[in-house]
Amino acid sequence: MKRIFRFFSLFFLLLCSQSQFAQNIYPGAYGFGTQSGGAYAGDSIPAVLFVTSLDDNGEGSLRYALSCDYPRIIIFNVSGTIRLAGALFIKEPCVFIAGQSAPGKGISVTGAPVIVNTHDVLIQDIRFRLGSAYPRKSDCVSITGTLHDVYNVVFDHCSFGFGLDENIGILNSGPGITISNSIIGYGLHKFEHSCGLLAMNSEKISLIGNIFAFNHDRNPNIRGDTKDVEILNNLIYNSASHAIYLGSRGPDNSPVNVLIEGNIYVTGADNMNRYLLSVHQDVADSLNVSWHKNLTFHETKVFKGIREQVFDQSGRFNPVDPGPFPASDKELIALDKLEQILLHNSGARAHNRDGVDSLLIANIMNRSGKIISVESELNIQSELPVMNEGFVLPDDPHHTRADGFTNLQHYLQELLLVKSQP
Repeated sequence: MKRIFRFFSLFFLLLCSQSQFAQNIYPGAYGFGTQSGGAYAGDSIPAVLFVTSLDDNGEGSLRYALSCDYPRIIIFNVSGTIRLAGALFIKEPCVFIAGQSAPGKGISVTGAPVIVNTHDVLIQDIRFRLGSAYPRKSDCVSITGTLHDVYNVVFDHCSFGFGLDENIGILNSGPGITISNSIIGYGLHKFEHSCGLLAMNSEKISLIGNIFAFNHDRNPNIRGDTKDVEILNNLIYNSASHAIYLGSRGPDNSPVNVLIEGNIYVTGADNMNRYLLSVHQDVADSLNVSWHKNLTFHETKVFKGIREQVFDQSGRFNPVDPGPFPASDKELIALDKLEQILLHNSGARAHNRDGVDSLLIANIMNRSGKIISVESELNIQSELPVMNEGFVLPDDPHHTRADGFTNLQHYLQELLLVKSQP
Protein backbone atom coordinates (compact mmCIF):
# COMPACT_ATOMS: atom_id res chain seq x y z
CA MET A 1 0.00 0.00 0.00
CA LYS A 2 2.85 2.40 0.87
CA ARG A 3 4.49 1.72 -2.49
CA ILE A 4 1.21 2.46 -4.30
CA PHE A 5 0.82 5.72 -2.34
CA ARG A 6 4.37 6.80 -3.19
CA PHE A 7 3.78 5.95 -6.87
CA PHE A 8 0.62 8.07 -7.09
CA SER A 9 2.29 10.91 -5.15
CA LEU A 10 5.15 10.95 -7.65
CA PHE A 11 2.70 10.69 -10.56
CA PHE A 12 0.73 13.69 -9.21
CA LEU A 13 3.90 15.78 -8.84
CA LEU A 14 4.97 14.96 -12.38
CA LEU A 15 1.53 15.87 -13.70
CA CYS A 16 1.71 19.22 -11.90
CA SER A 17 5.20 19.84 -13.21
CA GLN A 18 4.25 19.00 -16.78
CA SER A 19 1.09 21.12 -16.77
CA GLN A 20 2.95 24.09 -15.32
CA PHE A 21 5.77 23.75 -17.85
CA ALA A 22 3.28 24.72 -20.56
CA GLN A 23 2.49 28.00 -18.78
CA ASN A 24 4.32 31.29 -19.08
CA ILE A 25 7.03 32.07 -16.57
CA TYR A 26 4.67 34.43 -14.70
CA PRO A 27 1.07 35.55 -15.29
CA GLY A 28 0.94 38.05 -18.15
CA ALA A 29 4.53 37.44 -19.27
CA TYR A 30 5.61 38.17 -22.82
CA GLY A 31 8.90 38.02 -24.67
CA PHE A 32 11.24 35.29 -25.85
CA GLY A 33 11.82 32.65 -23.20
CA THR A 34 8.73 33.51 -21.16
CA GLN A 35 6.96 30.37 -22.36
CA SER A 36 9.08 28.52 -19.80
CA GLY A 37 7.65 27.36 -16.49
CA GLY A 38 10.65 28.87 -14.69
CA ALA A 39 11.01 27.28 -11.27
CA TYR A 40 8.19 24.91 -12.25
CA ALA A 41 10.01 23.73 -15.39
CA GLY A 42 11.94 21.05 -13.54
CA ASP A 43 11.05 17.48 -12.69
CA SER A 44 9.77 18.30 -9.20
CA ILE A 45 7.70 20.91 -7.41
CA PRO A 46 10.08 23.76 -6.46
CA ALA A 47 11.23 24.16 -2.90
CA VAL A 48 10.60 27.51 -1.23
CA LEU A 49 13.87 28.84 0.21
CA PHE A 50 14.07 31.86 2.49
CA VAL A 51 16.87 34.42 2.44
CA THR A 52 17.25 35.60 6.03
CA SER A 53 20.72 37.16 5.88
CA LEU A 54 22.43 39.89 3.85
CA ASP A 55 25.76 38.08 4.24
CA ASP A 56 27.65 37.15 1.10
CA ASN A 57 27.51 33.44 1.87
CA GLY A 58 26.43 30.87 4.38
CA GLU A 59 23.07 29.29 5.14
CA GLY A 60 20.27 31.81 4.76
CA SER A 61 22.17 33.86 2.16
CA LEU A 62 21.22 34.46 -1.45
CA ARG A 63 24.38 32.73 -2.63
CA TYR A 64 23.49 29.63 -0.63
CA ALA A 65 19.97 29.50 -2.08
CA LEU A 66 21.30 29.87 -5.62
CA SER A 67 23.80 27.05 -5.11
CA CYS A 68 21.08 24.47 -4.42
CA ASP A 69 20.73 22.01 -7.27
CA TYR A 70 16.94 21.55 -7.33
CA PRO A 71 14.03 23.73 -8.53
CA ARG A 72 13.43 26.57 -6.08
CA ILE A 73 11.60 29.81 -5.42
CA ILE A 74 13.71 32.22 -3.39
CA ILE A 75 11.82 34.40 -0.91
CA PHE A 76 13.33 37.26 1.13
CA ASN A 77 12.62 37.76 4.84
CA VAL A 78 15.08 40.64 4.89
CA SER A 79 15.67 43.83 2.92
CA GLY A 80 18.88 45.79 2.39
CA THR A 81 22.12 45.65 0.42
CA ILE A 82 23.93 42.37 -0.29
CA ARG A 83 27.64 43.12 -0.76
CA LEU A 84 29.30 40.42 -2.79
CA ALA A 85 32.89 39.41 -2.08
CA GLY A 86 33.13 37.75 -5.48
CA ALA A 87 31.08 37.00 -8.58
CA LEU A 88 27.67 35.49 -7.89
CA PHE A 89 27.00 32.63 -10.30
CA ILE A 90 23.56 31.26 -11.10
CA LYS A 91 24.44 27.82 -12.43
CA GLU A 92 21.60 25.61 -11.27
CA PRO A 93 18.40 25.78 -13.38
CA CYS A 94 14.73 26.28 -12.56
CA VAL A 95 14.93 29.19 -10.15
CA PHE A 96 12.69 32.17 -9.38
CA ILE A 97 14.29 35.00 -7.37
CA ALA A 98 11.26 36.88 -6.06
CA GLY A 99 12.63 40.23 -4.94
CA GLN A 100 9.08 41.53 -4.47
CA SER A 101 8.82 39.32 -1.38
CA ALA A 102 11.35 41.48 0.52
CA PRO A 103 10.04 44.04 2.99
CA GLY A 104 10.84 47.77 2.99
CA LYS A 105 12.80 49.07 0.03
CA GLY A 106 13.75 45.60 -1.16
CA ILE A 107 17.09 44.17 -2.20
CA SER A 108 20.21 45.56 -3.88
CA VAL A 109 23.12 43.36 -4.97
CA THR A 110 26.45 45.14 -5.32
CA GLY A 111 30.24 44.78 -5.27
CA ALA A 112 30.75 42.03 -7.86
CA PRO A 113 29.11 40.81 -11.09
CA VAL A 114 26.13 38.47 -11.27
CA ILE A 115 26.53 35.79 -13.93
CA VAL A 116 23.66 33.66 -15.24
CA ASN A 117 24.95 30.40 -16.70
CA THR A 118 21.88 28.17 -16.82
CA HIS A 119 18.28 27.97 -17.99
CA ASP A 120 14.72 28.60 -16.81
CA VAL A 121 15.48 31.59 -14.62
CA LEU A 122 13.10 34.35 -13.52
CA ILE A 123 14.35 37.34 -11.53
CA GLN A 124 12.03 40.14 -10.47
CA ASP A 125 12.32 43.32 -8.38
CA ILE A 126 16.06 43.26 -7.65
CA ARG A 127 18.64 46.05 -8.03
CA PHE A 128 21.98 45.01 -9.51
CA ARG A 129 24.74 47.62 -9.09
CA LEU A 130 28.36 46.56 -9.65
CA GLY A 131 30.20 49.72 -8.49
CA SER A 132 33.48 51.48 -9.22
CA ALA A 133 35.36 49.65 -6.44
CA TYR A 134 35.44 46.53 -8.61
CA PRO A 135 39.03 46.44 -9.92
CA ARG A 136 38.49 45.78 -13.62
CA LYS A 137 36.08 46.06 -16.53
CA SER A 138 33.04 43.90 -15.93
CA ASP A 139 29.38 43.71 -16.76
CA CYS A 140 27.00 44.34 -13.90
CA VAL A 141 25.00 41.27 -15.02
CA SER A 142 26.15 38.75 -17.61
CA ILE A 143 23.94 36.15 -19.26
CA THR A 144 26.53 33.94 -20.82
CA GLY A 145 27.58 30.40 -21.55
CA THR A 146 27.11 28.11 -24.51
CA LEU A 147 24.35 28.71 -27.04
CA HIS A 148 21.36 26.43 -26.31
CA ASP A 149 22.59 25.77 -22.75
CA VAL A 150 21.68 29.23 -21.40
CA TYR A 151 18.06 29.92 -22.31
CA ASN A 152 14.66 30.95 -20.93
CA VAL A 153 16.20 33.69 -18.78
CA VAL A 154 13.90 36.56 -17.78
CA PHE A 155 14.68 39.73 -15.80
CA ASP A 156 11.54 41.74 -15.11
CA HIS A 157 11.10 44.97 -13.11
CA CYS A 158 14.77 45.07 -12.14
CA SER A 159 17.32 47.91 -12.01
CA PHE A 160 20.83 47.58 -13.46
CA GLY A 161 23.56 50.13 -12.96
CA PHE A 162 27.17 51.08 -12.17
CA GLY A 163 28.53 48.54 -14.64
CA LEU A 164 32.17 48.90 -15.70
CA ASP A 165 31.71 47.30 -19.12
CA GLU A 166 28.06 46.73 -20.02
CA ASN A 167 25.32 47.04 -17.48
CA ILE A 168 23.97 43.87 -19.13
CA GLY A 169 25.94 41.52 -21.36
CA ILE A 170 24.24 38.73 -23.32
CA LEU A 171 26.82 36.41 -24.90
CA ASN A 172 26.38 32.94 -26.42
CA SER A 173 22.88 32.69 -24.97
CA GLY A 174 19.40 31.72 -26.05
CA PRO A 175 17.06 30.98 -27.53
CA GLY A 176 14.91 32.98 -25.16
CA ILE A 177 16.26 35.94 -23.18
CA THR A 178 13.91 38.75 -22.02
CA ILE A 179 14.69 42.00 -20.23
CA SER A 180 11.43 43.81 -19.50
CA ASN A 181 10.08 46.74 -17.49
CA SER A 182 13.55 47.52 -16.15
CA ILE A 183 15.97 50.42 -15.70
CA ILE A 184 19.38 50.09 -17.34
CA GLY A 185 21.29 53.20 -16.40
CA TYR A 186 24.35 55.00 -15.07
CA GLY A 187 26.91 52.76 -16.72
CA LEU A 188 30.18 54.02 -15.23
CA HIS A 189 32.74 55.66 -17.53
CA LYS A 190 35.64 54.88 -15.18
CA PHE A 191 37.30 52.68 -17.81
CA GLU A 192 35.82 54.74 -20.68
CA HIS A 193 33.25 52.05 -21.32
CA SER A 194 29.88 53.23 -20.01
CA CYS A 195 27.50 50.94 -21.90
CA GLY A 196 23.89 49.83 -21.61
CA LEU A 197 23.46 46.38 -23.13
CA LEU A 198 25.38 44.25 -25.61
CA ALA A 199 23.94 41.13 -27.27
CA MET A 200 26.42 39.04 -29.23
CA ASN A 201 26.23 35.54 -30.71
CA SER A 202 22.87 34.99 -29.08
CA GLU A 203 19.38 34.06 -30.20
CA LYS A 204 15.81 35.30 -29.62
CA ILE A 205 16.15 38.32 -27.35
CA SER A 206 13.33 40.60 -26.19
CA LEU A 207 13.96 44.10 -24.82
CA ILE A 208 10.54 45.44 -23.89
CA GLY A 209 9.42 48.42 -21.82
CA ASN A 210 12.85 49.38 -20.46
CA ILE A 211 14.53 52.70 -19.67
CA PHE A 212 18.09 53.12 -20.97
CA ALA A 213 19.59 56.27 -19.44
CA PHE A 214 23.02 57.82 -18.89
CA ASN A 215 24.93 55.09 -20.73
CA HIS A 216 27.54 56.43 -23.14
CA ASP A 217 26.91 53.74 -25.75
CA ARG A 218 25.03 50.52 -26.60
CA ASN A 219 21.44 51.29 -25.73
CA PRO A 220 21.40 48.49 -26.89
CA ASN A 221 24.05 47.10 -29.30
CA ILE A 222 23.12 44.03 -31.37
CA ARG A 223 26.09 42.47 -33.10
CA GLY A 224 28.04 39.36 -34.04
CA ASP A 225 25.67 36.63 -35.26
CA THR A 226 22.79 37.54 -32.96
CA LYS A 227 19.51 36.23 -34.34
CA ASP A 228 15.96 37.54 -33.84
CA VAL A 229 15.84 40.55 -31.52
CA GLU A 230 12.84 42.67 -30.65
CA ILE A 231 13.33 46.19 -29.24
CA LEU A 232 9.86 47.37 -28.29
CA ASN A 233 8.54 50.33 -26.31
CA ASN A 234 11.83 51.40 -24.73
CA LEU A 235 12.76 54.91 -23.59
CA ILE A 236 16.36 55.96 -24.25
CA TYR A 237 17.74 59.10 -22.62
CA ASN A 238 21.08 60.93 -22.96
CA SER A 239 23.10 58.37 -24.87
CA ALA A 240 26.36 59.92 -26.03
CA SER A 241 27.77 58.01 -29.02
CA HIS A 242 25.04 55.51 -29.93
CA ALA A 243 21.49 54.75 -28.91
CA ILE A 244 20.29 51.58 -30.68
CA TYR A 245 23.24 50.18 -32.61
CA LEU A 246 23.36 47.37 -35.16
CA GLY A 247 27.02 46.50 -34.87
CA SER A 248 29.56 44.56 -36.88
CA ARG A 249 28.86 41.10 -38.27
CA GLY A 250 30.05 37.87 -36.72
CA PRO A 251 32.09 35.12 -38.42
CA ASP A 252 28.89 33.44 -39.72
CA ASN A 253 27.56 36.69 -41.20
CA SER A 254 24.10 35.72 -39.89
CA PRO A 255 21.11 37.78 -41.09
CA VAL A 256 20.09 40.64 -38.81
CA ASN A 257 16.41 40.07 -37.98
CA VAL A 258 15.27 42.87 -35.66
CA LEU A 259 12.03 44.59 -34.71
CA ILE A 260 12.49 48.24 -33.68
CA GLU A 261 9.02 49.44 -32.82
CA GLY A 262 7.43 52.03 -30.53
CA ASN A 263 10.64 53.43 -29.01
CA ILE A 264 11.45 56.99 -27.91
CA TYR A 265 14.90 58.60 -27.86
CA VAL A 266 15.44 61.84 -25.93
CA THR A 267 18.90 63.35 -26.37
CA GLY A 268 20.62 65.04 -23.45
CA ALA A 269 23.66 67.00 -22.34
CA ASP A 270 26.18 64.31 -23.32
CA ASN A 271 24.72 63.62 -26.75
CA MET A 272 27.13 63.42 -29.69
CA ASN A 273 24.86 61.44 -32.03
CA ARG A 274 21.20 62.40 -32.26
CA TYR A 275 20.19 59.30 -34.24
CA LEU A 276 17.98 56.71 -32.60
CA LEU A 277 19.48 53.95 -34.77
CA SER A 278 23.04 53.62 -36.03
CA VAL A 279 24.11 50.90 -38.47
CA HIS A 280 27.76 49.79 -38.54
CA GLN A 281 29.55 49.83 -41.88
CA ASP A 282 30.42 46.15 -41.45
CA VAL A 283 26.96 44.99 -40.41
CA ALA A 284 25.81 41.61 -41.77
CA ASP A 285 24.98 41.46 -45.47
CA SER A 286 21.32 40.60 -44.86
CA LEU A 287 19.30 43.22 -42.95
CA ASN A 288 15.67 42.42 -42.11
CA VAL A 289 14.68 45.25 -39.81
CA SER A 290 11.10 46.20 -39.05
CA TRP A 291 10.79 49.90 -38.13
CA HIS A 292 7.50 51.32 -36.90
CA LYS A 293 6.38 54.32 -34.83
CA ASN A 294 9.67 55.47 -33.32
CA LEU A 295 10.33 59.05 -32.17
CA THR A 296 13.40 61.17 -31.45
CA PHE A 297 13.32 64.35 -29.38
CA HIS A 298 16.42 66.43 -30.02
CA GLU A 299 16.62 69.90 -28.51
CA THR A 300 13.47 71.66 -29.81
CA LYS A 301 12.91 69.24 -32.71
CA VAL A 302 10.84 66.09 -33.01
CA PHE A 303 11.88 63.53 -35.63
CA LYS A 304 9.34 60.98 -36.84
CA GLY A 305 10.70 59.82 -40.18
CA ILE A 306 13.06 56.92 -40.76
CA ARG A 307 15.79 58.88 -42.54
CA GLU A 308 15.76 61.54 -39.82
CA GLN A 309 16.38 58.92 -37.15
CA VAL A 310 18.76 56.46 -38.81
CA PHE A 311 22.50 56.89 -39.40
CA ASP A 312 23.40 54.15 -41.86
CA GLN A 313 27.13 53.64 -42.38
CA SER A 314 26.54 50.47 -44.41
CA GLY A 315 24.38 52.01 -47.13
CA ARG A 316 22.18 48.90 -47.04
CA PHE A 317 19.51 49.73 -44.48
CA ASN A 318 16.02 49.42 -45.96
CA PRO A 319 13.27 48.56 -43.46
CA VAL A 320 11.04 45.58 -44.26
CA ASP A 321 7.29 45.26 -43.80
CA PRO A 322 6.02 42.90 -42.53
CA GLY A 323 8.72 42.15 -40.01
CA PRO A 324 10.93 39.03 -40.08
CA PHE A 325 8.96 37.50 -37.18
CA PRO A 326 5.84 38.43 -35.15
CA ALA A 327 6.33 40.62 -32.09
CA SER A 328 5.84 39.02 -28.68
CA ASP A 329 3.92 42.00 -27.35
CA LYS A 330 1.18 42.64 -29.87
CA GLU A 331 -0.28 45.70 -28.13
CA LEU A 332 2.39 48.38 -27.93
CA ILE A 333 1.96 51.37 -25.63
CA ALA A 334 1.05 54.51 -27.58
CA LEU A 335 4.00 56.86 -27.94
CA ASP A 336 2.18 59.79 -26.37
CA LYS A 337 1.81 57.74 -23.17
CA LEU A 338 5.01 55.70 -23.22
CA GLU A 339 7.39 58.01 -21.35
CA GLN A 340 5.00 58.67 -18.49
CA ILE A 341 4.14 54.99 -18.09
CA LEU A 342 7.77 53.83 -18.08
CA LEU A 343 8.91 56.58 -15.72
CA HIS A 344 6.23 55.56 -13.24
CA ASN A 345 6.44 51.77 -13.53
CA SER A 346 9.86 50.57 -14.72
CA GLY A 347 12.67 49.30 -12.54
CA ALA A 348 12.78 47.74 -9.10
CA ARG A 349 10.08 48.74 -6.63
CA ALA A 350 8.78 51.79 -8.45
CA HIS A 351 6.44 52.60 -5.57
CA ASN A 352 9.42 52.84 -3.20
CA ARG A 353 12.50 53.62 -5.26
CA ASP A 354 15.97 53.97 -3.80
CA GLY A 355 18.02 57.15 -4.24
CA VAL A 356 19.73 56.05 -7.45
CA ASP A 357 16.57 55.25 -9.39
CA SER A 358 14.75 58.24 -7.95
CA LEU A 359 17.47 60.58 -9.21
CA LEU A 360 17.59 58.90 -12.61
CA ILE A 361 13.84 59.25 -13.06
CA ALA A 362 13.86 62.88 -11.85
CA ASN A 363 16.68 63.74 -14.25
CA ILE A 364 14.76 62.34 -17.20
CA MET A 365 11.62 64.20 -16.21
CA ASN A 366 13.58 67.46 -15.82
CA ARG A 367 15.77 66.82 -18.90
CA SER A 368 18.87 67.13 -16.74
CA GLY A 369 21.78 64.99 -15.48
CA LYS A 370 24.88 63.56 -17.12
CA ILE A 371 26.92 60.40 -17.63
CA ILE A 372 29.18 59.65 -14.65
CA SER A 373 32.54 57.94 -14.15
CA VAL A 374 32.02 56.81 -10.54
CA GLU A 375 28.84 56.55 -8.50
CA SER A 376 30.01 59.08 -5.89
CA GLU A 377 29.39 61.82 -8.49
CA LEU A 378 25.66 61.38 -7.84
CA ASN A 379 26.18 62.46 -4.22
CA ILE A 380 23.31 60.34 -2.93
CA GLN A 381 22.86 57.49 -0.49
CA SER A 382 22.66 54.12 -2.23
CA GLU A 383 22.71 51.87 0.84
CA LEU A 384 19.29 50.37 1.51
CA PRO A 385 17.82 50.29 5.01
CA VAL A 386 17.78 46.88 6.66
CA MET A 387 14.43 45.45 7.64
CA ASN A 388 13.43 41.96 8.82
CA GLU A 389 9.94 40.66 8.29
CA GLY A 390 8.77 37.10 7.78
CA PHE A 391 7.06 36.45 4.46
CA VAL A 392 3.74 34.65 4.80
CA LEU A 393 3.08 32.12 2.06
CA PRO A 394 -0.43 31.86 0.64
CA ASP A 395 -2.49 28.82 1.55
CA ASP A 396 -1.67 25.73 -0.50
CA PRO A 397 1.09 27.62 -2.40
CA HIS A 398 1.63 25.03 -5.15
CA HIS A 399 -2.04 24.46 -5.89
CA THR A 400 -2.56 24.98 -9.61
CA ARG A 401 -5.48 27.18 -10.64
CA ALA A 402 -7.54 26.82 -13.78
CA ASP A 403 -5.14 29.12 -15.73
CA GLY A 404 -2.20 26.83 -14.98
CA PHE A 405 -0.45 29.10 -12.47
CA THR A 406 -0.08 28.26 -8.79
CA ASN A 407 -1.40 30.23 -5.83
CA LEU A 408 2.17 31.30 -5.06
CA GLN A 409 2.81 32.51 -8.61
CA HIS A 410 -0.36 34.59 -8.56
CA TYR A 411 0.39 36.02 -5.13
CA LEU A 412 3.94 37.04 -6.05
CA GLN A 413 2.79 38.63 -9.31
CA GLU A 414 0.06 40.59 -7.55
CA LEU A 415 2.63 41.74 -5.00
CA LEU A 416 5.02 42.79 -7.77
CA LEU A 417 2.35 44.88 -9.48
CA VAL A 418 1.47 46.63 -6.23
CA LYS A 419 5.13 47.47 -5.64
CA SER A 420 5.84 48.53 -9.22
CA GLN A 421 2.99 51.01 -9.61
CA PRO A 422 3.33 54.10 -7.40
